[in-house]
Amino acid sequence: MKPKLQYISHGISLTGGYYHESTLAQTLAQQIHGEAAHYSEVRFNRIFKGPVGWLPLFFKAFFAADSNAHIITVARLAWPIRLKQLFGKGKMLLVLHNYDANDGKPALYYRLLNTFLRHSVKHSNRIRLVVVARCWQQFMHDKFGIKATLFPNLFQTEKYTFLKETSKKNTKFIHFGQYSDKIDKKKYLLLFHKLKTKGFVCYFSSSAAPFSSHFPISFFNTHDAYLKQMAGSAVSIIQNSVNEGWDRVAFESLLLGTTIIVSPGGGNEEMANQFGGAVCKEVDEIVALVEQANFKMVQTSLDDYHVNKAPIWAKPLFNFMQS
Repeated sequence: MKPKLQYISHGISLTGGYYHESTLAQTLAQQIHGEAAHYSEVRFNRIFKGPVGWLPLFFKAFFAADSNAHIITVARLAWPIRLKQLFGKGKMLLVLHNYDANDGKPALYYRLLNTFLRHSVKHSNRIRLVVVARCWQQFMHDKFGIKATLFPNLFQTEKYTFLKETSKKNTKFIHFGQYSDKIDKKKYLLLFHKLKTKGFVCYFSSSAAPFSSHFPISFFNTHDAYLKQMAGSAVSIIQNSVNEGWDRVAFESLLLGTTIIVSPGGGNEEMANQFGGAVCKEVDEIVALVEQANFKMVQTSLDDYHVNKAPIWAKPLFNFMQS
């Protein structure tokens, strides 16, 4: 009998993490059942903030989980799902996009996560960690002794190739990445001021409903409109206050032929080093690089990150679920 497959997550908006995780779920459903839609998805569509919010989230996840199903889930749901699976024969794929103990989450979050990760090493026959970049594989091995499986962000690259070939670059048009709570606001304020005085036009992108901000934000109703504007930008400057997993916006920028300037650390640094971007921390260094306009272009083929390669990336996870 083929195992039941569940994908359980939480959050109001459908983030890059959601698209990554749902792609994995669909790929495994196709491999196990011959149909990408043959899995059940449970999503708790609200924000569960802090320890007080985690308690109802814990019980929601515990009661939603099928103890005999193979479950794809995320960090905050790891313990309730694991406890539920103690009553059955199900397995877990825990997707972890990044790890940064200085990202502002309550200390309890990392205590629980660290305990779970150490627990998973002893129960590797039923728990497998999934990460989005090779640097996180190495990090998890060095810190916890975990052999994590890599499943990267994947894309329909044809659309990006078309826009890359048909868009005209504006050397004075600078993309600041996607506006979010993760950006380094102080650094961006300085960048905006210094680049503006030198004649550059800068913008953040956002798919959220319009809101007021001190920053210049372009709000896009469609994904295609957002991509077209980024394809015409000279560079995407992505400076976050936390170590990213594998920033979808940064990778989309590379697919469009728009190089990236990223802050050190995490998957973004790996991406820049692998595909031809720049890793800069200091504002003056970034401004000088933009003025020189001597950007490294993508040096490595991105074909391996086409969504049609998903079964290849997912094969170790399929084998784990079938064993």
